[in-house]
Amino acid sequence: MTSVLITGVRAPIGLDLARGFAAAGWTPHLADSIRPWSARWAGVAQGRVHRLAPPRFAFEAFAAGLGRLVEELKPALIIPMCEDVFYVAEAGARLGFAELVFAPPPEALRTLHSKVEFAALARRIGLAAPATRRVSSRDDLDAWRPGADQLVFKPEFSRFASHALVRPDARALDRIAPTPDAPWAVQDFVGGEELCIWSAAVRGEVVAFAAYRPLWRLGRSASFYFETDRDPALLEIARRIARETGASGQLSFDVIRGPDGAIAPIECNPRGVSGLHLFDSEPRLAQAIMSGKGLEQPAADARHLAPAMWLLGLPQAMSQGRLDAFRRDLARSQDVFAHEPGAAVGALLDAWRFTMVGLSRGRSASGQSTDDIEWNGEPIA
Repeated sequence: MTSVLITGVRAPIGLDLARGFAAAGWTPHLADSIRPWSARWAGVAQGRVHRLAPPRFAFEAFAAGLGRLVEELKPALIIPMCEDVFYVAEAGARLGFAELVFAPPPEALRTLHSKVEFAALARRIGLAAPATRRVSSRDDLDAWRPGADQLVFKPEFSRFASHALVRPDARALDRIAPTPDAPWAVQDFVGGEELCIWSAAVRGEVVAFAAYRPLWRLGRSASFYFETDRDPALLEIARRIARETGASGQLSFDVIRGPDGAIAPIECNPRGVSGLHLFDSEPRLAQAIMSGKGLEQPAADARHLAPAMWLLGLPQAMSQGRLDAFRRDLARSQDVFAHEPGAAVGALLDAWRFTMVGLSRGRSASGQSTDDIEWNGEPIA
């Protein structure tokens, strides 16, 4: 088998990984439930972009389509890059190709995705995760009002810091309506520097790892400038979680480094995140995933997404008086799309589409970007 199937390629990291596999001698096929312009116009695609049904709204059709691709392509591995990981893993479990899916099984994915269950897992193995509790009603929520100025409230299953309330006032809390079907997590606030981790594990051992500072980003949402952080304590977090779960797949974490250097894991995203860009599509990343051996770390100090830096970062720098920092950071970093101008233009079109559709439906561009693939803890029908 010489092909791999990479799904959720609306995320630019999917193209990075595809280029790495191509450089390592594999034939990457790409799939998504939308038609992402960035993937279609990327040189690595070469017409190998497949359309699937939207898994959140039509899971049976999605699973059947994915099954047909597996039969046709006979991939050595299926690597989900986005929130579609939950549906790809479920389809693999039901249709008999779970061993091909580079992700933990569905029950482990739920534990990792849950803000409450992940914190409990991390604390159980001795990591300094903040205490986190589930609230399923307004009565549950009211018990935490007196100390809300030292707490963080967020949906138990969420992404991009969407809806998170950090040390909120009473008025903000009044807008929360947790239910048994849509519970919230109440987490102790941890102060310090926010960092992100991306790792790939094979049978519980980390084979690739990148930690980074989200230096430029929009609010608390996804970043578009990634600065490598080589603190060995960050690698230890990924290793301990991987070994505890025995996972194969991508394990990503949001963590806080306190003033004393201690690392507190806040939440886990069992999928790809932007740290993958720091590997520059090198074949050694694909080789590590396929062989399950060694430990690969990025050589790059910083990378950025040029379209977002100019469209989002520049206005931010101007409004905050950070133009010198903006120029300096651009000069010391390389654009992720430097060798893929077609994919860069496509990424702009994708962002425009998510923004316009999101506006028409009363949601953010980031919320719209996962609308058809996100999973919020509900049964997958």
